Amino acid sequence: MEPVLALMEVHVKDKEKFAEYLKGHMPTIDQYGGKVTLRSEGIESIEGDWLPKLFVMQEWPSVEAFRKWYASKEYQPWKDLRKEACDLKLTLVRKL
Repeated sequence: MEPVLALMEVHVKDKEKFAEYLKGHMPTIDQYGGKVTLRSEGIESIEGDWLPKLFVMQEWPSVEAFRKWYASKEYQPWKDLRKEACDLKLTLVRKL
């Protein structure tokens, strides 16, 4: 199994719902073997025009582990809340 990183650019629309989402979905990440390795709002663009307000990185043991969590019944209510709370761009990157 190859480790994978989930890279997320987050645009928060509703701070209260987003705070609830952050608190509630973390146990599901732990349950499926993932971990948040970076959450940053202190971002500086050096080249190009990419400047996310919030950037999050999760590490997973494999693509399969991430996909199992993402489709899990435990995460679904939190995913629905996340869609109300923020817009998200999500990319998976295999670690070398």
